Amino acid sequence: MLAAWVSLKENVNCVGRLTDVVGKPDKACGNSRNHVLEKQLVHHLRNPFREALFRPIYPKTQFYELNIGEPSRNIIELIFQRASMDPSKPSWKVKKVLKVKNSIEVLKRFEDYREKVITKSNQQHKRHPRSTIDGNELLLFYGTTMACCRKPKPVCELCRDPSCRACRIIHSRFDMEFTRKNGVRLSTSSEEVSDNMVSFKLKNLRRAVIVCRVIAGSIANTMDGAYGDFDSIGREGPQSNLEYLIVQNPCAILPCFVIVFN
Repeated sequence: MLAAWVSLKENVNCVGRLTDVVGKPDKACGNSRNHVLEKQLVHHLRNPFREALFRPIYPKTQFYELNIGEPSRNIIELIFQRASMDPSKPSWKVKKVLKVKNSIEVLKRFEDYREKVITKSNQQHKRHPRSTIDGNELLLFYGTTMACCRKPKPVCELCRDPSCRACRIIHSRFDMEFTRKNGVRLSTSSEEVSDNMVSFKLKNLRRAVIVCRVIAGSIANTMDGAYGDFDSIGREGPQSNLEYLIVQNPCAILPCFVIVFN
């Protein structure tokens, strides 16, 4: 699965060269917040989406729909299916897969944060070995819902519908008052984000998962209780594998794909 993801990153321009994305550069993101208590960290955003709806104009982010049969779509669906804790469990039926075309500003803040984590890691005595190489980058999932996926369009911009959580969180760049206070919870398991997505009643909403590249840096274990000067907070599963990650700085998250389900 890792080899498939590496190949995908290099070939579909999820990120890489600055010329592969749209928009104009801007200033990098600010500092991260530390000492977030686990009991305060929850998976879903509440309702302050209007905060992101009428913000100052950001460089445009676009969606590119990947057609059925395209190699990159096949890889994304395969990665999502293999990330299940129970492979025998029937998977959600995928309606569409959207590639996120990030702006230069978004890419710059992500790479700037990576360099910041690498620099800090090199100065620490105890550090994760990958933190000094790539900032300990992980592939994680964020469960949400989407309202603007009904009309087939090969290329489209983020909608302005307040009920479309996927567009609102990507437009805000995961940087909202609630996430700044509590962090952003992302999962290593596609099964968890599928089962625990927010409940909804509106007919036009679809379940969706945002596939993200995440700079995890040094990870504090929730079982230890002492978070110290860590970049993120994680919880291990039954087999000592990372179950989920709480990211304290939204600059560490780069959305790459959105999987929309029937």
